[in-house]
Amino acid sequence: MRPLVDALALLLERTYDTGVSLVPVGRFIVGDEGYRRLVAGRRVRQKVAHSGAGARLLLRPLEEGGSWAVALYLPDDLVEHLEREDPRRTLHAGNVDAFATLVEEIDHLVTFADRAAHGGPELTLLELEWHAGVSKYLVLAHFLGRLAGGRPLGAEERAFLLWHLFHKGEWAEPDPDVRARYEDATRLALRFVEDLGTRPPTERIRRLRRFHHASHHEKLRRFAS
Repeated sequence: MRPLVDALALLLERTYDTGVSLVPVGRFIVGDEGYRRLVAGRRVRQKVAHSGAGARLLLRPLEEGGSWAVALYLPDDLVEHLEREDPRRTLHAGNVDAFATLVEEIDHLVTFADRAAHGGPELTLLELEWHAGVSKYLVLAHFLGRLAGGRPLGAEERAFLLWHLFHKGEWAEPDPDVRARYEDATRLALRFVEDLGTRPPTERIRRLRRFHHASHHEKLRRFAS
């Protein structure tokens, strides 16, 4: 079976038509010990989108060519939890938050790599969180659908996803500015997902790809209302 992180990256890359693949994703991942070494060496200039579970995307600008060194920190306990409660076998209240965290961080990695590879405008943190909120809903709905044998999700399953991804509102971040950004991104992602559900299936993938490739200001102008 393909590693879960690779399956997620491929799903996101196909959905958004990124034109660049990060598989195998394992070459970017560090656990607790690797993270301690990076931080101790003070080589990390930026930490992107620190989630409540501790997972985060680590960036270090390189001097030549405007390129970046990238690492994805996944805490050991997060990985162990998802190995025990693999969302490909079951998705429930006990593993949905951990799985959503993993999807969020893989989405950050895929989104950042695609923007960097194509020389697009700099990503904002609000844009990354907004994008990840949309991706979390789509990916978890996809996995729930597979577990249900491919049938459309029922009202109870959709309510389960909406509650855990958008309405539960458990913010571990003490910084009020960061919390406000998370709240804005969650609101924007929910609005986008709700609008997407009203559109014909043939239009949804085109809209998702336009959303992905749009800049921060284009997203606000075209997708925020």
